Amino acid sequence: MKTTLRSLIIAIALTLTLTYLGSSSAQRRANSRVKPPRPEPTKSDCLPTDVDAPSALNMLMTGNEHRWLGTMALRNWADERKATATCQHPYAVVVSCMDSRVPPELIFDQGLGNVFVIRVAAPVMNSDALASLEYALVVMKIKLVVVLGHTDCGAVKGAVDRAGGSYLPGLLRKIEPAIRYVSKRYNNRVRINSKDKENLKRVSIANSRNVAAQVRTFRQSGVRVTWGLYDTQSGKVTLEPQEPWK
Repeated sequence: MKTTLRSLIIAIALTLTLTYLGSSSAQRRANSRVKPPRPEPTKSDCLPTDVDAPSALNMLMTGNEHRWLGTMALRNWADERKATATCQHPYAVVVSCMDSRVPPELIFDQGLGNVFVIRVAAPVMNSDALASLEYALVVMKIKLVVVLGHTDCGAVKGAVDRAGGSYLPGLLRKIEPAIRYVSKRYNNRVRINSKDKENLKRVSIANSRNVAAQVRTFRQSGVRVTWGLYDTQSGKVTLEPQEPWK
């Protein structure tokens, strides 16, 4: 009798424990958004995505909110890889720095095939980047281009210090207009130094704005070009911050 009672108590305890663990796990999963599996692509799925600039920007910024709130989508990468193996459906282009902490797909909580990404230090614009943009805008009919700088940018620091090298100086000279602008406006016309974090941030902002001004729309209607700054500490993207920058 005692053995039976003891077994019954143990069984009840195990049941309660498993129920608690299951509910806790479900609660944790509820804090993240689960993406449903994508269906197999069809011929129509491979056509350019018809997303206008305001809608595309809203999707990106909503994704960034998920990023800094910690509610990014739980993705089935195997399903996404299978669904995008033969075609893609990007709705925006992000021009960003090569910095390892600044992957646009994660910053904006995007999956495979959602965004075109052009990455080069700073970032800066060159003929190859423009050619990539031409493909995105003319062939794939993308309507939104976002130029994204970021805080604590090594390329900006290198440009301020006039770093040497075989190819690097040519790239860093493209950041000079932003450095001169910030030095004149915020540092009494004296060249800023690479330890001045506030002014380095201003250079990143000014450079993103300058690069956005160089983006061509290739006479495509409805295209919007915008720019912004990603904060490596908070995870937030600020679009077109207004002066005076802090």
